[in-house]
Amino acid sequence: MFKQDKDHLDQHFLIDEEIITRYIESINIKKSDTIVEIGAGKGVLTKIMAPLCKKLIVIELDKTLKPYLDKIENIEVIYSNVLDTSIPKCNKIVTSLPYSIIEPFMQKLITTDFEELIMLMGSTYINHVLNKDITRLSIITNSYFKTEKLFDVEPSSFDIPPRTLSTIVRITKLSPSDLSRKYQIYHYLYYYQNMKIKNALQSTFIKLDNLTKREAKAKVVSLNIPDPILETKFETISNENLKILDKILS
Repeated sequence: MFKQDKDHLDQHFLIDEEIITRYIESINIKKSDTIVEIGAGKGVLTKIMAPLCKKLIVIELDKTLKPYLDKIENIEVIYSNVLDTSIPKCNKIVTSLPYSIIEPFMQKLITTDFEELIMLMGSTYINHVLNKDITRLSIITNSYFKTEKLFDVEPSSFDIPPRTLSTIVRITKLSPSDLSRKYQIYHYLYYYQNMKIKNALQSTFIKLDNLTKREAKAKVVSLNIPDPILETKFETISNENLKILDKILS
């Protein structure tokens, strides 16, 4: 189920058989796989995946789709908003999401136990990520995950064509050691995002550089970050201030 960026209740179902086949091939399903599908829609992918994997768990918000999912054997369905639900342990996640909830979803993935995510979404997001644009969403993705663009999906591939191009991507987790220095810092800033940035940076440098609290504080001071930014929590930083911070950290 694909949903438009601006209206998460708008549903657009894949009908292009060639795209559906390529989507399934991208998941590379093995008999040992435990897969969580988020937003199954009418079960177009679900009915293909179910007999191919060890276990398929579906998280679906729209209960009016129950008659379609009830026809598919060997699946477990959780009717809930994925942001309010604990994602079961799995090795693969398959989903499509509206742009409006991708940021909280990506934050949720940080603490989710999985190996890879295959996601269909509006192309805006993946372009921000691959271009390393300075936005919270792009930074959180590049600080925790490796993102690979697989292929684009034209609007005509859906029963009701969305207004924008869609893209299927593969996302896997990264450890801090896989990241550049800047993204290592961002990795921990997200971890400490409910702290003021001055305190989050101190904790980050203590962890990354094995500094004492005094040394870490001095390092933060040496960066000459404007006080309004230092007093802001990373979870609420504006894109304008994020660009200033990024220039300092680069």
